[in-house]
Amino acid sequence: MSTYLDLQNGFYNAFSQGLGFAPGIPFQMVQPSPPLVDGAKADQMLWNYFNNIPPYSLTQNYIASGGNQFTSDYSGLFSALQGAPNSFEQDIGPKCNTAWNAYTAVLPITTPLSQFPVIFRSWAMRNGYSSVANVGASDLAQLLLDPISSAQMALMLYKPNGANTPTWDVGFADMTQQLSVAPTRKFLLNSSTMNSDVSNSWSKSSNSGFFGLWGGSSSSSSQSATFAASGVTVDASFDHVMQFSAVPGDWYNSSAMSLAFSNKDGAPWDSSKPINWNNTFGQNGNMQRFAANLVIASGMKVLVTSAASFSKDDQTAINNNSGAGMWPFYNTNSSSGSSTDVTFNNQGNMTVTITSLPNVPIVLGVIVEPAAVFVGQEGAQAYKQHLARLLKA
Repeated sequence: MSTYLDLQNGFYNAFSQGLGFAPGIPFQMVQPSPPLVDGAKADQMLWNYFNNIPPYSLTQNYIASGGNQFTSDYSGLFSALQGAPNSFEQDIGPKCNTAWNAYTAVLPITTPLSQFPVIFRSWAMRNGYSSVANVGASDLAQLLLDPISSAQMALMLYKPNGANTPTWDVGFADMTQQLSVAPTRKFLLNSSTMNSDVSNSWSKSSNSGFFGLWGGSSSSSSQSATFAASGVTVDASFDHVMQFSAVPGDWYNSSAMSLAFSNKDGAPWDSSKPINWNNTFGQNGNMQRFAANLVIASGMKVLVTSAASFSKDDQTAINNNSGAGMWPFYNTNSSSGSSTDVTFNNQGNMTVTITSLPNVPIVLGVIVEPAAVFVGQEGAQAYKQHLARLLKA
């Protein structure tokens, strides 16, 4: 008799193996898994997955605008760092500095950072600050030579909740093109023969972010317990599955990030600020790991059968809540390309059919990368090579 956690862990192992991953791959399932739809916000919907900081769990309960966010945590980090000494603000004066900050906040995000000195000089001459135009431009040129100061200047163009939202280098169109030529994948799961041992997984058995039988439900509900305790089979196939990677845009400064990570105390950290190395990169930090790659699929066909005999009341509860999506992917019925259908036979046995349209991408998981690797510290290259070997195994 399996518990719901046993079933979830068994599914994790079967799904990982079906994707071609060797044991130990830092793969994290994402739920729910709604289709990504082409349109004005397609790029941002895709990048939201990279922007989400993965928890220490085999499963992530994904909320696009919730939890730890890469861009906001990154911005907070650089508010706690000090660049090389520079007298820019002192030289131009508080009034000019306030006006300049307001001006940079509306500059296009495509503005090259290297042009800031020239832009400042021209702006100062036009707006009554000609007396500080040259010294301000000279100070900005010096700031650009310092990684921390340069990173802080780059953030002036980006507002996580504003018009200039941080971007990544590859968007929806390129992703869908890559997905269209990705290989097929399929796998089978039978709860009576499944392997639910995840003690050697990257999170050392930690798996806390999963729903119950339907989306948003508890894994300890009576319906979830009944479902897991009886025989469950999963027959899943995908037309295309790939790993998709993208690099943070010009708002991100890898050199400055690496500098902050490699110095736990002292410069560049400002000791007067509440944000420090420990609550950023440490054991309880908000930037311990990152989503390096997304696992994306299209053409999903999943058949789940249950040997449990559900009562009429349980059947009613399941039918009433199936609109939130059903285990294991929690795809809702939508015009954007996914559907979930639940049926019961005369014995109360349940069948769940989950499908998605061909060529409609769905993010099913992420490959997690620890901060030390993400920022390029010592050992990162060896880790990446090891990971690449596992992914090809």
